[in-house]
Order: sequence, then C-alpha cells, then structure tokens
Amino acid sequence: MSTVQNDTKFIKTKDDKKIFCKHWFSEEKPKALIFLCHGLGVHCLWYDDLAEALVNIGFYVFAHDHVGHGQSEGTHNHVNDFSEYTSVIFQHCDEVKVKYPDLQLFIFGHSMGGAIALLAATSQPNIFQGVITSGPAIMATPGLLVSIKVFLGKILSRVIPMFKIAHIQSGQISRDKEQVKRYEDDPMVHPYIRVKWGAAWIECVKKLEERMDSIEFPFLALHGDADSLCDVQGSRMLYEKAKSKEKELKIYPGFYHSLLLEPEEDRKRVQTDILDWLKQRIE
Repeated sequence: MSTVQNDTKFIKTKDDKKIFCKHWFSEEKPKALIFLCHGLGVHCLWYDDLAEALVNIGFYVFAHDHVGHGQSEGTHNHVNDFSEYTSVIFQHCDEVKVKYPDLQLFIFGHSMGGAIALLAATSQPNIFQGVITSGPAIMATPGLLVSIKVFLGKILSRVIPMFKIAHIQSGQISRDKEQVKRYEDDPMVHPYIRVKWGAAWIECVKKLEERMDSIEFPFLALHGDADSLCDVQGSRMLYEKAKSKEKELKIYPGFYHSLLLEPEEDRKRVQTDILDWLKQRIE
C-alpha cells in the first residue's frame, strides 16, 4: 500500500470565480483517473477516506468544491442552471487529462453530485469510461417536490430567487450519530435549498429523464432504501431505462442517504462495492 499524498489549489472558472480543488495521488504511476462530485451544501473534504482508498488501488483522484460551496466562490447553494456545475467539471477534467491523456476517466457523484455526474456524462458521453452514483438526486421525495413546485408556481424563482424553501435535516443523512454531529459542526456545510436552485434542479431532472433511455456508458448505482432525501425509485428508474450493457444497481436495506457516512461496518461495505466495481474496469 503506497503512501497517499495530496495537494490543494484554486482554479478560475470562465466567469472568474475561484474554485477550490483537491487532488490525491501516490508516487506510483496511476492506472486511471476519477473525479469525486460532492452533494448539495457540503464540500470535497468529506471524501478523504474514499479518495485514499481509491489511490491505494491505483487511481489518481481529484475533486473540487462546486461553485457556491465550501472554499469556492459563489453564493451558497445557488446556480441559475446546473451547467454552472458541469462546465467546471469539464474544465478540471481537461486539466488533469493533459497530464494523463491515455488513462481512463471515471466519475463518482453523491446526491446532487449524482445528478451533476449524470448530467455531465450524458452531455459528453465519451468523456467518462464509467459513472458511479450514490443516492442521486434524480427524483425528489413527494413532499420536497411539492414544496418546490408551489414556490415555482408563484414565480418566486424570479422574484426572490435566494429564498430558502427547505432545510436538510441532519438526522436524515446517516444513522451514525458521530457523522451527524460532524455534519452539524462543520462551518462549511450549508444545509438548505434556495428557490432558484430548486428551479435549476428540476430542469436538470427533466433533462436526465429525457436522456435516460439513451445512456450506454457503464455505471454502478448505489442507494439506501431508507433514504428520505433522494427517492430510491430514481436509481431504479436509471437502471431500468438505461441501455448500458454494463450496469449494476445495489440497494442497501435500511441505509440512509449518505452511504459513505453510515455506521462504520456499513460504509466499509459500500466502499468495498465501489472499489470492486472499479477494479474490474482497470485491471
């Protein structure tokens, strides 16, 4: 097992926003590349454990805080369109690919990051050689969807786009109380949904629904069946509609939303499933 190194830096978007990036690697030449795509209100530093495990099986791992998240510039939890997320991913991936042009590139996305990962992969179908989603936000729970639609129906996304219409309850992310407390105590976590973000997310979901039956890239979809934030039916729909020859769906009974923050034995099981799926593609 090689020593995992890491570095951090900022890149600038085309509209001049500073984006915080983190890369994990070892001295050995990597076998493949993977981008880690975090969820709404959190940031990329939550993925150190997964990143280190990925480096140890031969990956060069990189991630950034989405615009308006963590240490990146932008209004917290706000975009007009999800292309503001995907454009930075393409930019970051292009920069890494310059150094490693011949290596396969994968993407992992959790929650909102799962929706972003799928949006990116369906926008440029040849860029990623595999996609992993964890509790992707590609179908809302009924209550959340109704809340957003009521506000959107009153055109509040134009009048008060920054208005917070919903808060993520920390107890919904994990059954592990230590991880919930860590989430609550992190000053860079902003657990709420704004009206305009909700409108942008609904547009993203519509695009994904339209593109789902044309998906052909390999993917692994992971979801807890006790996820009260992102409906498990979204992952089932993805698996059923996609035309991919290599596709796998794993549903974990009783698991909450953040699979990699569940109690230790359970999150290790999820991490092992991720590593095994990737190993099959790079060895």
